[in-house]
Amino acid sequence: MRILAAAGGTAGHVNPMLAVARELRERGHEVIAVGTRTGLEAELVPAAGLELHPIPKIPLPRKPSLDLVKLPGRLRGAVNDLATLIRDRDIDAVIGFGGYVSTPAYLAARKEGKPVIIQEQNARPGLANKLGARFAKGVALTFDSTPLVAKNGVTKVTGLPLRAEISALAEDFQDPDRRRYRREFAATRFGLNPLELIVLVTGGSSGAQRLNVAFSEAAPTVLEKAQVLHVTGKGKGSDIAAGAEGDRYRVVDYVRDMEEAYAVADLVITRAGAGMVAELAALAIPAVVVPLAIGNGEQYLNAKSYIDAGAFTHIPNDEFTPEKVRSEIVPLIDPTVLMKRREILQASGVSNGAAAVADMVEECA
Repeated sequence: MRILAAAGGTAGHVNPMLAVARELRERGHEVIAVGTRTGLEAELVPAAGLELHPIPKIPLPRKPSLDLVKLPGRLRGAVNDLATLIRDRDIDAVIGFGGYVSTPAYLAARKEGKPVIIQEQNARPGLANKLGARFAKGVALTFDSTPLVAKNGVTKVTGLPLRAEISALAEDFQDPDRRRYRREFAATRFGLNPLELIVLVTGGSSGAQRLNVAFSEAAPTVLEKAQVLHVTGKGKGSDIAAGAEGDRYRVVDYVRDMEEAYAVADLVITRAGAGMVAELAALAIPAVVVPLAIGNGEQYLNAKSYIDAGAFTHIPNDEFTPEKVRSEIVPLIDPTVLMKRREILQASGVSNGAAAVADMVEECA
């Protein structure tokens, strides 16, 4: 079969698409990706060896604006472009992962009479996937609490498709010798001691100023308990408090292969994007989540089951201060506490959803 896969904008959309594309290609299918020239897909898709068909970025404004006035024309042009692609390349099915790239892909597939399959990463679905679910043949959910169903098709909880590198690391974590090797190798790369506890701080691919500033200001207290690997986001190194960076507090702006950072992490301080939550759960790494307080609130919901289970600690974004780091995070930096949280995550049975989503594509196409 020949599959058109639509994902763009953030790693949270693009990485699951790449994981499913890899699974489909291993089964002998051809995959063509749809994305923009400006999102992460412009870099990640070609790097994965996939063909990228670029379309303009078409935001879906939630409030009256000039973009809302321009939306019908922009959307019509993208739909017509993708409908032509579907015909010319003899596409058998379209799978979308949400976001502004997916909307025209869903509409083009409907126009051409091709089946639509949706993969929803978040606990609360976005606008594009809500639209697509009205006529999709299949909807694959990451969380069983997600209120999204295929109106005239099948809906299954598949879990999040994980990148191959994360799946490999999860397998290595099951063997003590391989786990030790991965930790030592990564610790050497980042200039850290693998025999001491290590806290990973990351706001995702674009960074998070509040996390950067507040956590680094509490560095003297944190460093009494652990080392720190702090991934600031590109161009955000100036967020780090003066004097924080040093031999025990390593600062990097971006890590392309985040599995290497995970390999040394005993505790992660981060946002709560669906991809991040699923990867940490699959790797059984405890976390403190600081959900981004925008959009439709999906970040908190992504992590809620792990917060309720006691594996993650939740600190609201506007409450994340140096004082909170000292009072709520530093006490977690304890081998016994971290082990209990790892055991909770290990018992949750998180698995890679790539194969299950690929199965759905084959069944619905």
